[in-house]
Amino acid sequence: MRTLASAILGLLAVLLTAAAFCGAWLNTNVVTESGFVALGAPLAEDEAFQRELASSLATEAAASADVPEPLADLVTPVITSAVENVQALPDYPEAWSESLRRSHVLTFSAENGGQPSGNLTLDVAPLVGLVTETVGSELNVDVPAPEQVPVQIGGAGHPDLLRNVERAGEAWPVLALAAAAAAILALLTARRRSTTFALLGLGAALAGAVLWFGAERIPEQVSAQQFSSPVASAFANAFAGQAATSLSAWTVALMLAGAAVFVVGLLLRGLSAARR
Repeated sequence: MRTLASAILGLLAVLLTAAAFCGAWLNTNVVTESGFVALGAPLAEDEAFQRELASSLATEAAASADVPEPLADLVTPVITSAVENVQALPDYPEAWSESLRRSHVLTFSAENGGQPSGNLTLDVAPLVGLVTETVGSELNVDVPAPEQVPVQIGGAGHPDLLRNVERAGEAWPVLALAAAAAAILALLTARRRSTTFALLGLGAALAGAVLWFGAERIPEQVSAQQFSSPVASAFANAFAGQAATSLSAWTVALMLAGAAVFVVGLLLRGLSAARR
């Protein structure tokens, strides 16, 4: 009976560890603003995403310039040139980071009494501002920068997914404490605690391996979704690639930690057997 109880508690501890692990990653890299910005920062160098983004920037910059029809042929090449070269500007990385910060606020946070959109929304206003600033400098006119240029990334069902992501991120400390409690109880009820300790480590390592395979499938799952525009699809696919890379690195750490616990458990079992 004690062995069965210990096994059930050990399995529960491993499952809760995996859940806490996923929640911690979501909280660190998606739910918190700094993590979201850090995860999305490399997209400033992603060529596929930047090509699609350039088209959106050109459209928004032309709308901000409010060019009369007779002057369109004169101004359009200036806007096109500004968009093509915007990535080379020294202020571009910071403008992209500011876009990510604004996007996080629109998606997850209520600011100044407002409400989060409940959908993944990319605000590219800082990037459009760089383009309009360049166009204004070229034409020697004042081109106003838009305050907000939201691009909807998510589709049907995505608001529910984002709410679940936020809940999971916030719940990870509770899950971690529950996992620790279950592991302690498993050890206390076990007949051979060193063996149970080793099996807990093995379970954590196997959970890490399962999560690693799951992380590798994230880009494939995202690419199968339908998005509202080419720029939305490009952003989602590029961000999914970054998420998969980050989560995979975390799972390697979990597997190594589990393996270390497994080895320590085996050593403790060997020492216990030698004393008998």
